[in-house]
Parts: sequence; C-alpha cells; structure tokens
Amino acid sequence: MLTLDVIIPSFRMNEAILLPILNLRHPDDAIVQFFLMCDNPNAELSAALKEACSQPGVQFIKNEVNLGVSATRNRGIDLSLADWILFLDDDIIPAEDILVRYAEGIRNHPEEIGFIGPIDLPAPKHPFNKAVIANGSMDIFGIARVKEGFAWGATANILFNRKAIGNLRFSAAFPKLGGGEDVDFSYQVRDRNHRKSLKCISGASVTHPWWGNETPVWSRPFRYGIGNSYLPNRHPAYAYYDFLTAPETLLVSFLLLPVLILLGFISWTAALYFILGVLVIEAIATGIQIIKRSKSFSPAVIVYGIGLRFIYEMGLLQGSLSRGQLQEIGLRFNFEGKTANPPFYHSNTRRLVKWVLYPVLVALCLSL
Repeated sequence: MLTLDVIIPSFRMNEAILLPILNLRHPDDAIVQFFLMCDNPNAELSAALKEACSQPGVQFIKNEVNLGVSATRNRGIDLSLADWILFLDDDIIPAEDILVRYAEGIRNHPEEIGFIGPIDLPAPKHPFNKAVIANGSMDIFGIARVKEGFAWGATANILFNRKAIGNLRFSAAFPKLGGGEDVDFSYQVRDRNHRKSLKCISGASVTHPWWGNETPVWSRPFRYGIGNSYLPNRHPAYAYYDFLTAPETLLVSFLLLPVLILLGFISWTAALYFILGVLVIEAIATGIQIIKRSKSFSPAVIVYGIGLRFIYEMGLLQGSLSRGQLQEIGLRFNFEGKTANPPFYHSNTRRLVKWVLYPVLVALCLSL
C-alpha cells in the first residue's frame, strides 16, 4: 500500500486556502496523512479548520515559537512515517486530483527520488507582475511543463521519496520566510542520490495567486537574493565566477575609484561618469532583455523589470556582506544542476549588450 504524507507549513492559517487542501481526493490505493504545521504561536483555528483537523488522517501541530519555514518543514518530516512526502505551501490552490496524479507517478516510477509538479500563476494584470514573468524569476514554477526532470523545484508543490531524503533536512541558514532553502534541500537530496534529478509530472498542478493581491512586493526578490547567496558555498561543485552585478560593480567602484583618482589615473569627473554609466548600461541591458521576453514594449514593465533585477542583486550582495565574505563577490550558483559548462560561457542579449557598452564606457572615461 502506498503511503503519502502532505506537509503544509502555515503562518496565515487561511481557512479558504487550507480547507480545500485538507479535503483533497485521496487515491484509492494510498494511505494519505496531512500535517498542518502552524508556525504562528498566536494563531487560533476557525471552527471549520478545527473540524477538519479533527478528521482521521489530519494532524494539527502548532509551534510554541515562530521557527520559520525550514524548521517547520523539518518538524513535519520528523513526524512523518510515510514512504513519500509532499510539500504544499499555504497560499496555493491545488488541482482536485493532485494526489491521484502523484500516486500514478509513484506507481509508474517508484525508483524516482521525487517529483516536481507545476505551479501555475494567473495571467498577470499589473505591470509589476508582468515584469516578474518577463525577468524569468518565476520560470521554476512552470518547469514541470517544459522538462522531463530537473535539479530542483519550489516547495509550493514538490514530492520527495522518504528513502531519498534519509537524514537530510532543510537548513536553518536561509531566511525564516523562505528563499533558497528549497534549492538547497533539492540539491542535497539529489547529490545524496548520485545527482539524479527529480521527475516532472505536468498533471500534478497547483495554482499560486499573485502575492499582495497583484500589488508590487519588493521584499520578496530581495529575500530571494539573500537566500540564494548561500548556495555557492554550500554547493561548491555548482559554483562559478561570473561578471559582476550592478550592485557589486558599484561597490567595487566606490572602493577603487578614489584610489585611482588620488594616484592621478582618472579625474573625479571620469569617476562620476563611470558610476552613472554603470547604471545606464545595466538599465539598457536589462530593459532589452525584458522587451524580448515579454514580446512587447511597456515602459512600466521595463522599469519594474529593471528594479526587480537590481533589488534581487542587492539581496545577493547583502547576503555575502552580512557574512563578511568579500570573496563571494562575483560568485554564482548553477541552478540547472550542472557542474560543467557554467552559464559564464553562455551568451544572451543582456551579456552581449554589456560586452559592447562597458568597453565603450571605460574608453570614454579614460579620455576625460
């Protein structure tokens, strides 16, 4: 008999979201158990949630203090006794047959270390969310629709084989609200199992409403940047050095340009032009990329897209600086699960624009 536990970490305890999850249709040949992990010590269950949590096959666990998503998921793993563990977030709407679809995948591929299901975002209406799609930061949500397997998946909808997990757990190093911990955990499980990727199941889908009711949420990309900054050192086999980001370039410039000015190599005017030039080049390169990916020209989308990238890259830099790791400037992580041919050697429009414009900027500044 197939055994499957569903772990749902929740701070919000939103009845409208959680009740449909707890009442999902079970596969006929499976024993399913739900673990609703409340990470809000002050939360009170609604009457409907109390009734749902009193059902057989549903356990309600409340943390005495706010532990964060990683520690809360770990507590669920420790409580689980099933052969398979499905992680769902508390802000998604699952397809009614999601458990049936995953059970089919397990029966057909019992040797897999895990499965990734699609996370569908509604069609964006606000320019900010159109920019989120255009800058590629949410491509992982749809990876199960375009790949047969991948190195990692978002914890909003991902299933792991308990044997593949073993004694591995989510790391507490990452932000409590999330960011990077899902990548790290997937890579830990993958590396423990001979670098085998997780299999994708396009039918086991959930829908993820837009954060903030489609209002701009700038804290999320910043937090993701901080979280992802931990990945290269935690997984050095997938780390590589690449061109500096805009925030990294500005930091290095603020440190080096005064020295070059004092030594007489450049003028203050040239230094100012260089700083402004960095911002202009990054805006041009990112703007062109946004236009290509969105297949439209919208000034609002372009501006939001430039802002999203800069905020994310600020998070990357903040993460490294907070640990005093200056050597991490320029250090990147290969999210495709490859140790050879890192993205440094890949070409794209954004890189080509920077390759052309940065030499022009340096030449201009040296001539001043």
